[in-house]
Amino acid sequence: MVPLTTRRRDCAYLLFFASHIPIIFLIDTVPLQPSWMRTELSAQLREYYVATYKDKFFEDPAPVWFSAFIWMELLYHVPASLWAVWGLWRDHPLIPVHLLIFGIQAFVTSLTCLIDVWSWPDRTTPEKQQITYLYGPYVALGALMAFDMVIRLRARLMPKTTKRE
Repeated sequence: MVPLTTRRRDCAYLLFFASHIPIIFLIDTVPLQPSWMRTELSAQLREYYVATYKDKFFEDPAPVWFSAFIWMELLYHVPASLWAVWGLWRDHPLIPVHLLIFGIQAFVTSLTCLIDVWSWPDRTTPEKQQITYLYGPYVALGALMAFDMVIRLRARLMPKTTKRE
């Protein structure tokens, strides 16, 4: 096992996943949670988020396709993020497979959101830019993570062979 402190990208991924889990429960999936799970903190955070960023995805009703993305966060991101924290900590050999899937999914869903944001006629360009500052890093991280995992898997699956003379 290679120590985590020597794996810089894995340290960054670990920090992302550790911070992503509370965001999922405190902001993103609140409408899907039973009332007994909702807290005053999550209500305040969502209210602040909507007021500050004017994100139409968090207004009622949300687009049907965005609701599907929120369900993906709850049903896929939560278990994947929990496993990734554990797997990155332990340098699990399946990390590249799981993070490739996560990276592609995060890239595609976040890019879809950004494309839709820029089509909103009732938001100003500065408001769209502000939302882009939130969704953009998920697009970039998803792309970087997926690319990084492809490189790692390629190195494992296609090791360099010595030339025969």
